[in-house]
Amino acid sequence: MINIFNYTNYRVFLKDKYDELKKESSSFSYRYFSMKCGYSSPNFLKLVMDGKRNLSEESIETFARFFKFDQSEKRYFSRLVKFNQAKTSSERKELAEEILKSSVFNRIHPLAKDQFEYASHWYYVAVREILSTKKIKLDAKAISELIRPKLSVKKTEKILETLLRLGMIRKKDNRYIQVEELVSTGDEVTFSGVADYHRQMMNLASESIDTVERSLRDISGVTISLSNEGVEELKVMVQKFRKNILELSERDRNKQSVYQVNMQMFPLSEVEQK
Repeated sequence: MINIFNYTNYRVFLKDKYDELKKESSSFSYRYFSMKCGYSSPNFLKLVMDGKRNLSEESIETFARFFKFDQSEKRYFSRLVKFNQAKTSSERKELAEEILKSSVFNRIHPLAKDQFEYASHWYYVAVREILSTKKIKLDAKAISELIRPKLSVKKTEKILETLLRLGMIRKKDNRYIQVEELVSTGDEVTFSGVADYHRQMMNLASESIDTVERSLRDISGVTISLSNEGVEELKVMVQKFRKNILELSERDRNKQSVYQVNMQMFPLSEVEQK
């Protein structure tokens, strides 16, 4: 039986549930579902699954009745629908925090809260990255003094405990060591805090204009006009540059400091859509 708590995207759940019901009964179809649930469109379920239609509050209730959800499943499904249909990153993060309160979800995904924390705050990434430098003694106290802006020792200890649980670092001879060098975003719920991470890093970049001497930083920008085709080419260039930066970090065997490299591109005028 398919378990709703295994999913972080309700549309994927609906596709898998449809396949399951179809296997159980060959007579089950999109038309049958619409007839049973009182929808005028015979393909309503298909349209929702394909992302062409969204679910309203009333539809959430209808789907929950059809799938015979208990109260816990219904609550989770409702939050998941609202999370997947949220229009802003702040709304998505708020709903993700609600989803993470589910005890069943946390039993199935025991590291979800830690992953959410990691993705939501700049200092987890910074602390983890500093472990790849050639500093001799890197305990919580030493790390807290090296990180900018400075962290408390207590906060640093909590960060290290979280990274240990996530398996991103390990301890050897009283020294913390980075396990995997590259990390990318994971599922939708646990990494919904990434927008906050980027905001924090951009704020730190802004503050560095006054707090970091010019020889240690590079803050620059360029304003240009482009065609739609030029925009797509620029995106490829940015992606290639980001890949080159990661490769440079992997090759470097004498790391001494942690740097944040931000790249942003956004329109300063109305965009003509094709």
